Amino acid sequence: MLFDLPRTLRLFLVLLALLPAAAVQASEAAGQPPRRGGYPDRSSSRASTPRWGISFHTGYRALHIQSPLFDDNEYDFGTTARDFLAARYGIEFHYAVVPQVDILLGYESGNADTTASYLDLTYEDGSEIEHDASLTLQDLTLGVRIGLAPASALFRPYLLAGFSGALYEYSEVGEFVDFETSDIFYDEFQERSFLPGFFAGGGADFAIVRRPDGQRLELFGEFRYARSAGEHQDGFKGFGDLTLGRSGALFGVRFRF
Repeated sequence: MLFDLPRTLRLFLVLLALLPAAAVQASEAAGQPPRRGGYPDRSSSRASTPRWGISFHTGYRALHIQSPLFDDNEYDFGTTARDFLAARYGIEFHYAVVPQVDILLGYESGNADTTASYLDLTYEDGSEIEHDASLTLQDLTLGVRIGLAPASALFRPYLLAGFSGALYEYSEVGEFVDFETSDIFYDEFQERSFLPGFFAGGGADFAIVRRPDGQRLELFGEFRYARSAGEHQDGFKGFGDLTLGRSGALFGVRFRF
């Protein structure tokens, strides 16, 4: 019988019977934090880097135009590229090939109008001989943005560059003078063309919201310069080469997901 066994053997059998319960309690205790320690901080775990992003921006765009047409307009009407300073609105899609390098695909649009009148010619009653000039630019961009700080940083400066194509539309509508006959006539001249080129710039973004899964809501500001070249078309075909530079600051909001 069990009670006839030596005392040492009986103690050994009791400990053996209690071993499974002790093992269960030990395994449960292993998953708990130390009594005098704090709980793990989930924010300290490394967040994943989101691959996709979308941004919206606005700003102003100044033009730098090299063209015989615009040279003549400045001489005859006093209009310059400064008269076509315009607001710009755009959207861009981003894909991170690595945490600090994004591929960009963007679209931007802006237009400006001005009224021009002959500097040295007027009607007999002194009224102006006028026409309206309108310039619309739509930029398509494909480029790369290189971050100069870790992808998880709160403030991140960056550089960007790539290819840019300008959808250029220009028109003049109103009164003009035939210098051979001195007749004043009403007409409309317009052209549409695609001007390939490049863009480059730099900026910085600041995360106003950061989620544990790596998603970010950012405010950003940039300065960009773009340059495209081609030839005048349609109603202005005889004016030859056209080089179109665009520069200016922009700001916007970006969401990475």
